[in-house]
Amino acid sequence: MDQDEAMKLYLNGATAFFLDIPSGMEFGIDMMSWATGDKFKGIKMIPPGIHFVYYSATDKYGNTAPRCGFFHGFKKGECLVKKWDTNNEMLVDVPRLEIVQYKTNILYFDDCLGPYPYEELPKWNGLSSLLTENLINRLCPETKLICSAMELFPTSVNENTKKRRKWGPIRSETDVGYEHLPKLVPKEENKIRFTEPPECHYPPGSSLSEITKYSLDTTYILDNMAEKHDSKIDLLAELQFSYICFLLGLSYESFERWKKLFQLFCMSKDAIAQDQNFFAKFFIAVRYQLETIPEDFLVDIVENNNVIYNGLKELFRTLETCDFILEDNLKDGTIQIKRFLLQKFGWEFNGLDEEDEDEAPVVVDCTQD
Repeated sequence: MDQDEAMKLYLNGATAFFLDIPSGMEFGIDMMSWATGDKFKGIKMIPPGIHFVYYSATDKYGNTAPRCGFFHGFKKGECLVKKWDTNNEMLVDVPRLEIVQYKTNILYFDDCLGPYPYEELPKWNGLSSLLTENLINRLCPETKLICSAMELFPTSVNENTKKRRKWGPIRSETDVGYEHLPKLVPKEENKIRFTEPPECHYPPGSSLSEITKYSLDTTYILDNMAEKHDSKIDLLAELQFSYICFLLGLSYESFERWKKLFQLFCMSKDAIAQDQNFFAKFFIAVRYQLETIPEDFLVDIVENNNVIYNGLKELFRTLETCDFILEDNLKDGTIQIKRFLLQKFGWEFNGLDEEDEDEAPVVVDCTQD
């Protein structure tokens, strides 16, 4: 990067000061993380837009604490200042006067600021292309923190006073005593506020045949959840949000939600005819996600019913056997993601018009000997 380009990025970008960060801490923004040094005070030349900052405290023995992170929509020329709280092991806000002081003296701290990793920006843009500040504010916990491990509490005061199992050997599976353990949940202000599906997967008053139809086609659930957003595309943005919280925030809860949303989109058959552009954007979002998914998680998915392959197979089958004309953007998107899946994972999707063996009718011999 030449000097003129660097100065342009410096002037147009934002600066984030993270003060009193202990040396050796894992610290990252978007797709890049580092171990902090003694001089580290923050990051400069951050491109305007939504970014994810995350960190993990490390003790003197090298043990790493659970990861915490937060989304922030940086404005052009913005100066964000946060300070490390040693007691709570988290970043906290500073008084406005301190922000003004650091913004006025940015150049003085230039040597202590790491440059934003622009080589990773295209990857981040692909993962976060649909995110908006309104959506982030809607989905993030009240604390604004995405944590890999949340502190759990009993659901009521009485949970801790339940009768314990009697002392002695376990004589049966029901004698383990799990029923006496308190039910633990995170505090309400720490929960990610994902969009909840309707309690029933079919409309009220549905006939038995309609209930069966809605069991095979999740369009009703998709539409119901989309109505809780400003627009339908926000539900696809929620897929991106949950993936980022899983990938960078190491939130297992978000990983489970991502898988459920992924399956929801793949099984929403009638929704394809209603909005083909939505599913073209779904393929783009999924491709960026599968390019970055950690290998160990992919192995876990593949070995446990492979929701990615099976979901896409069902979606490709719907597209191949539909009775409406596919628009060019969806047709091209289907071809491109199939090619990508073949090159990266060796996955082929042939014979989609044929019935799977485990779904084929079973012939039962009812004749008596």
